[in-house]
Amino acid sequence: MKAAVLVEGGQVRVEDVADPVADGWALVQAKAAGVCGTELHFMEGMIPPPSDRFILGHESAGVVLETPAGSAVAPGDRVAVYNMVGCGSCRPCLSQRESLCVEPVGQLGFSLPGGFADVVRVPARNLVPLPEDVSFEAGALLACSGMSAVHASRLAGIALGDTVVVDGVGGVGLMAVQVAFAAGARVIAVADTEERARLAAGAGAAETIVLPGGEGYDGLPDRVRELTGGAGADHYVELVGTGQTLLAGIRSLGRGGKLVIIGYTGDHLDVHPIELILSEIQVITSVAASRRDLETAIQLAAAGRLSATVDTRYPLAEIGTALERLKARQVRGRNVIVW
Repeated sequence: MKAAVLVEGGQVRVEDVADPVADGWALVQAKAAGVCGTELHFMEGMIPPPSDRFILGHESAGVVLETPAGSAVAPGDRVAVYNMVGCGSCRPCLSQRESLCVEPVGQLGFSLPGGFADVVRVPARNLVPLPEDVSFEAGALLACSGMSAVHASRLAGIALGDTVVVDGVGGVGLMAVQVAFAAGARVIAVADTEERARLAAGAGAAETIVLPGGEGYDGLPDRVRELTGGAGADHYVELVGTGQTLLAGIRSLGRGGKLVIIGYTGDHLDVHPIELILSEIQVITSVAASRRDLETAIQLAAAGRLSATVDTRYPLAEIGTALERLKARQVRGRNVIVW
């Protein structure tokens, strides 16, 4: 089969690789796979690959080819792939927090062969049924950005009447805007271009703040307070992940506010504890999501309350173009590989 593999020097190439053997797991014929910024972290060396010629891709959807006996899904079923393979028996797994598994088997596209391949090998329990009215492309994106937004919203307790700042209008940011809006919150989106701000407004943001080229975060807290009558935000969902944006997030929050960190770079957060203590600011970190979060994201999509913004569709052979455009910050939403 064909697969996109990470090779020496941080390059991604489409090559012929051996077909996977189910060996007790399921096999899925790929139909769509999202291209995430995490792939750039692998290419840049921020995340080390587990092996040479590693198959990337952690958000995918397709049609079941093969399953072991007794599975809840069957050949021919449309599915989204939940990428975290937990042990299934530790406390986090048993409490539906698989992303915190104590002894994980691995994660597709991180430590296990990923979804940029014609056929994906995955445990049958990781396959979530995809309704006919949710496209494969949407299903793939929900299996990363959608479920991540749901997970972060749940951790933060975003609720009716809250004010939520979403910093960063990319694939996850657009989902975070929609999930917060669906929860009944007022959303203020922070974008680096007018075009991205319009996307955020279309996704449900009540107000948008444009910082051209990502400059001007020093003044962001004042702008947020102007929009909130001086109170500040209840939640600041951080997707950019620089030291500057994180500090701006803390200073944009009101009393008892929550900084919700999803995005990251190589930067560190440098803040005096007093900036957190005096207003009892809570710092919440969010990693990936649970299978339950993916199920919820799919339910929201089926109800028309959560949609995927697809920039461009590429065949697997053109994944290099998709990655280059992502690196150049030319993507509005997500690029998707389709079969």
